[in-house]
Amino acid sequence: MIDGRNITKLFGETGLKSMDIKVKKGEMAGLSGSSGCGKSTLLNILTGMLRPDSGTILIGGVDISKLSEKKRTALRGNVIGYMMQKNALLPELTVMQNIIFPAYIAKKHPTEKDAEEIAEKLSLTKQLGSYPSQLSGGEYRRGMLARILLLDTPVIVADEPTSNLDRESAVIVRDILTEANKNGVTVLAASHDQLLLDSADRVIAVG
Repeated sequence: MIDGRNITKLFGETGLKSMDIKVKKGEMAGLSGSSGCGKSTLLNILTGMLRPDSGTILIGGVDISKLSEKKRTALRGNVIGYMMQKNALLPELTVMQNIIFPAYIAKKHPTEKDAEEIAEKLSLTKQLGSYPSQLSGGEYRRGMLARILLLDTPVIVADEPTSNLDRESAVIVRDILTEANKNGVTVLAASHDQLLLDSADRVIAVG
């Protein structure tokens, strides 16, 4: 499903140097490495957010490095759900609106009932009418994951999905990702969290 070969992206003296990565369809893979080793850079390249200096990235057999910006954006809505490490909820929208918005942009037809079912799984039902600024750190991260789940993509890529979460919230996120994987979704998650890495079929080292 994901096949990256000789991927390089340098920022001066630092960055990603000649990385190969392969994730099979239906696999749950973890991505590990020290801070600053290039995990986020790699995920940004694999999801089409960033173009590499060199290398090829095949997603489902399609070389995404040759796609236009518009087609790479469509890829993130229809093939890859990308949970970024940085805050991504729109501050002017409620949690409910934030969950539905990406699916709407991807020209899907989400309903509030669909969003409510996902929110219930993530223990976010009481927060659906709140705004991002009113959420705790754990609620915010779960809100980001809920947006990805509603997209219902065959691939989920997550950058530190349990970062700065209490153990209860981290377990919820881990369980949701493993459940999605059991239902056939290919998952690639970069993490320092051993709880999440231990749940992966395989751990890929960066750096």
